[in-house]
Amino acid sequence: MKFNKNQLQKYRQQALTIDETLDLAAMAQARFENTILALSPLQVTGQIRYVDHDDLLLHAHIVGQVTVPSSRSLAPVELAVDMTIDERYIEEAARLDDFEETDAVFVLENDTLNVDEAILDNIVAALPLQILTPEEIENETLPAGKDWHVISEEAFENEKKAAADQQLDPRLAKLDDFFKE
Repeated sequence: MKFNKNQLQKYRQQALTIDETLDLAAMAQARFENTILALSPLQVTGQIRYVDHDDLLLHAHIVGQVTVPSSRSLAPVELAVDMTIDERYIEEAARLDDFEETDAVFVLENDTLNVDEAILDNIVAALPLQILTPEEIENETLPAGKDWHVISEEAFENEKKAAADQQLDPRLAKLDDFFKE
């Protein structure tokens, strides 16, 4: 769904209501080929309305399913998408300074509001850093190979501490007791 700002002029007094099912799978594969393996049709409801200074406000609720690779084994993992986005679109980049750094404010490109791109960007931004299959969650065995293995952060810290304790030269061990008195 792309809307030119001129098309949206007729919705100045009353917001444009969106209630559609979008199939963005091909677009998701093209833009995020290594991140999104599959994307179900998304149910999108919301509205686009004008606010002060001729800014456009996009409010949308998105529901669907996204399949992404596991962060441990790259096996496909299906995640539910149920999110709400609120974004403001402005015409001039100079006005970005008027907003907080945490505000979702974007400059309109070619006076066009591309809702499809906004939805995909928000889905990818909301993906967790650690994505595991149900089997990986149940079985805490980490991947290993010939002469290597993955360890947890906790195990790494324990190994690091043990290595630091063992670094003391045994010939100097008696000096270690000297400062305890």
